[in-house]
Amino acid sequence: MRARTVQVDALVIGGGVVGCAVLRELSRFQATVALLERQPDICDVTSKANSAIVHTGFDAPPGSVEAGLLARARDLWPGVIEELRIPYLQTGAVMVAAGRQEMEAIRQEIVPKAERNGVTLSELTADEIMENLPAVTPEVVGGVLVEGEGVIDPFWTTRAYAENAVRNGAQVYLEHGVTGISVHADGVTVETAPGTTFQARIVVNAAGLWSDEVARLAGDNSFRITPRKGQFIITEDDLGIGQIVLPVPSKISKGILVTPIVFGGTMLGPTAEEVTDKTDLSTTAEGLRRIRQGVAKLVPDAAGASTIRQFAGLRAVSSTGDYIVGPSPTGRRLITVAGIRSTGLSVSPALGRHVAELVRDELNLAARGDFDPTLPELLAEAREDEGDVICLCRAITRGEILEALRSPLPPATLDGLKRRTGAMLGDCQGNICMPRLIELLRRELGRDPLTLPKNVRGSSPVVSPVRAPASSGRER
Repeated sequence: MRARTVQVDALVIGGGVVGCAVLRELSRFQATVALLERQPDICDVTSKANSAIVHTGFDAPPGSVEAGLLARARDLWPGVIEELRIPYLQTGAVMVAAGRQEMEAIRQEIVPKAERNGVTLSELTADEIMENLPAVTPEVVGGVLVEGEGVIDPFWTTRAYAENAVRNGAQVYLEHGVTGISVHADGVTVETAPGTTFQARIVVNAAGLWSDEVARLAGDNSFRITPRKGQFIITEDDLGIGQIVLPVPSKISKGILVTPIVFGGTMLGPTAEEVTDKTDLSTTAEGLRRIRQGVAKLVPDAAGASTIRQFAGLRAVSSTGDYIVGPSPTGRRLITVAGIRSTGLSVSPALGRHVAELVRDELNLAARGDFDPTLPELLAEAREDEGDVICLCRAITRGEILEALRSPLPPATLDGLKRRTGAMLGDCQGNICMPRLIELLRRELGRDPLTLPKNVRGSSPVVSPVRAPASSGRER
């Protein structure tokens, strides 16, 4: 790619749920805004691999930046869900005490902390829990209901933030990893791997696991990010669980839980493993065994549930112990958004709004009068011939696939298409529908099946084209 220079008012580094939320909020202002993502698609690292829960923040450290933003997010979520048509179920969460000691911990630690965070918990008896959740362990002695908790589609949320921003004039540059940053008094210069230079009046570092490495490119060594791995199991067995079932949390983790998935099935996990490799998304026999041991204490039948998928995600843990949100020590025109651990999805509406306000105040930006906060209804203009089902497991139609391929931010990978539509997420994991999906990507976007990646560059599942056998001359 020929070297070039792009000038923008505000530039976001990182295409996860936080970066995309910031981009959407920035597109509300009279400014040119853009986002850089080093992966082939947005939502391709931490944001694609989490418990998909919208937390109330009842157990966040009182007085922390995290707790304050979670409180603001509680007020913003209903509007965001409606505007962006995000699949969401307010299931509520039940924290289960499996013994008297855990019940006392709930009363003496969890409930007072929740009250300080502005969240009301309702104490439940063992009989009340068993009446609504008969699959819960018979050893339950009581618990609490967190009514405001719910489950959401994290893929849809991230994509919707980004697509809404693009519809409002924002630009997204994929496979643009950052290689250099220079901070000046009146702006920031960002160099990227393809050779493109971005001149921005202000830059937001929302690079997740790599936010400390991005910061160091600018000379900021004030914090470190370490990855914490969480392994998950997905099952489609009917476990009779319609609410999030939580254990009493530890100091480092909310614990291994059982939660319904917004588009079907049940999720078990996660583990909490301190690791050093920011690319280690492996699952292990030991990790999966620990998940089954953990859920056995909550929902005994879940311990033996069949699995259609196992995966792992990495949470970005900051050396400061809290979110890092604000101007970098290297200059006010570089804003750091780092250490957003396991609540990044939950806090995204408020964090996006807060960071955009910092940018607005620094650059003295005016609000746009023509900002459209909504996305159009899915399949509003589908034709009759687009109703045939492509993904049998999830009943995803051809029209839904074409909607994603014709969107302002179409998928660049098979996994990107999966995250946008739900195709390949069912029992067969794409073994039946993948050929038809590849053909649609070829026809609609001109993607060569031999180079179309599943996720990262070079991961195409197509080895070679199938050639018809040569005629023997005896055929009629």
